[in-house]
Amino acid sequence: MNKIKTYTLGALFCSLPIVMNGQEISDNASFHSHGFVQLQGGLHLPFSPGKRTDLIQPNFGVGVGAWFAPTLGARINAEGLKSKVLYNNRYQSFNYITIGVDAMFNLSPLFVSNNNPRGNLYVLGGLGLTRRGNLDFTEYYYYDEPYWDEPYWDEPNHQDHHPDEEYYREGVSKTHFDHKLMHNLRLGIGFEYKIAKPLSVSLEYRLNNTSDEFNGRLNNKNDWNSSLLLGVSYNFYYSKTPYYTPESSSIRPLSLFEQMQQSVKARMNTWMKRLKGESKEDYLTRTTEEAMEAQRLQFTRDVSTEMAGNRINTNANSLTYNLGSETLGVGFTDMPSIALKVPRSDVKSFKNAKDLQFSNTVYNLNPDDKFEVLYTDVINPATGKKYTYIKERDAQFVSADGYVPLEAAQQDILNNERLQQIKAGVITSMKQETQDYTLDNTVINVTTALIPTAKGADYKITYTYNVKEGFSAKDDFAPGRYEADKNPASKAMLQIINQSLKDEQFAKYINKDKTLNISYTGSADAKPIHGKIPYNGRYGNIKDQEVKINGQKQLMTITPATGITSNEQLSLVRAIGVKDYIKKNITSLQDMKVTEDFNVEVSSNEGSQFRRVAVDLLFHDVY
Repeated sequence: MNKIKTYTLGALFCSLPIVMNGQEISDNASFHSHGFVQLQGGLHLPFSPGKRTDLIQPNFGVGVGAWFAPTLGARINAEGLKSKVLYNNRYQSFNYITIGVDAMFNLSPLFVSNNNPRGNLYVLGGLGLTRRGNLDFTEYYYYDEPYWDEPYWDEPNHQDHHPDEEYYREGVSKTHFDHKLMHNLRLGIGFEYKIAKPLSVSLEYRLNNTSDEFNGRLNNKNDWNSSLLLGVSYNFYYSKTPYYTPESSSIRPLSLFEQMQQSVKARMNTWMKRLKGESKEDYLTRTTEEAMEAQRLQFTRDVSTEMAGNRINTNANSLTYNLGSETLGVGFTDMPSIALKVPRSDVKSFKNAKDLQFSNTVYNLNPDDKFEVLYTDVINPATGKKYTYIKERDAQFVSADGYVPLEAAQQDILNNERLQQIKAGVITSMKQETQDYTLDNTVINVTTALIPTAKGADYKITYTYNVKEGFSAKDDFAPGRYEADKNPASKAMLQIINQSLKDEQFAKYINKDKTLNISYTGSADAKPIHGKIPYNGRYGNIKDQEVKINGQKQLMTITPATGITSNEQLSLVRAIGVKDYIKKNITSLQDMKVTEDFNVEVSSNEGSQFRRVAVDLLFHDVY
């Protein structure tokens, strides 16, 4: 390949860095297939003997085509005007035109991640037909020696051989080439730049291979010629559906977290600049590592809060409550929940998460593009009370850590209030019936607990009692006694169980489709049993009853014949006495699926305060 081809191709390939570095400017990240019409003008450069500057001729091109995909296009193109040939030291120009079909391949997607860049480097290949105009070559002969238009009679050495000009003219002959239709093969490279959506400019270099007869010089080899053309294209009929949708494009938009980081960086760059009039010492003091880190953290929170907008007020969607820690869990649609310290006495007034009012909220944006609340004031509109959440101070919300739906927690609080009313009524009634005020020294405890489960929540009611020191000998079990309904303190507890489970507020938990687990606990002191305590058989024969003693399972048998010979057996009979009372007095429980556990406790100390009973009722799946 000669120097013209080398320089031209080199110049085009030198544009590749411009393509790679300048392609990212785009009017649309998605490629849309479209058609185009193209006009070109430039130079025709034959590869035939002769001085290159003398062979250059004007050229033009016109085409119509389409880009079907970011990398693939095609066009129909016409090119031609003038070409020139040197034959026996004489230049002669002639007309020609080439019509062909080109396939076009865009190389830009190999270098950039934009589906629709402004600049495109492409290569092309095609085939077609070339029509050449007529050629006339004139030769002059003298004494059978041909010369091309050379006036030898003017040369000293030939004056005697040219007696007159008229004889010289007799040696003229002409060779005529008629117009010719021949093949054309094409290769090329070009660069196109979009100056507007419908308008592009281009620079294109082509190599054409055609028949040996193209320029009239016959040497049994195909002729080569080239063209260097500047062009302008009008793009039209853009398809509505992009070839690549933005989602499938390799260009990934910045995440919210990355956008936040860029904003923080920009603010830090401004903050790091030395202030007008600020001394060097003051600047160094202001921009210590600790100060920079604190400022970066502040900017991070400021930008995150600006990006979050009013998110907290529109995304609160659930309220839960932890009765143990007395914390209210506020859930959000797309943010981590928060936990507020809210006393039991306040929680009854809360209604709906969407009713809450938030102010002074500060956010943080996590790398997974999730906002989280760092600080907020929460106002309950029902009471006007304000509660403040600070992430660094308050316990974090864990949904499985004792939190239950707000409605369930509120119901539990109401249940506790009702239980206290029932307890007070039972004790007052017993005092009036017996005219015995010893129960003033007995504290009966009734507690409830909501236990979160995968399905919702279980509900647990625990009944226990304590007798003040110095009064247990009268109110607790006497030594060797086991009938719970005859002991003042345990009798009061049993009546509270009876009335509470028959109360409409608790009766709703008794459901034949639900399961209830009752855990009975009986205890005894360390006072030894000498011989055996008679068992009157009131609770039937107790045979191979499974019990737990200090967490270990064991089987026990007690009958009137065997009597009671150990404190463990005495504890069990006391627990079975509670079971017998519940079975006879609360018959509605028999409709449920009931399971039972018996726990036996024996103290290492002696005293009536260690002889007691307790009951746990666990209703499954109540919420």
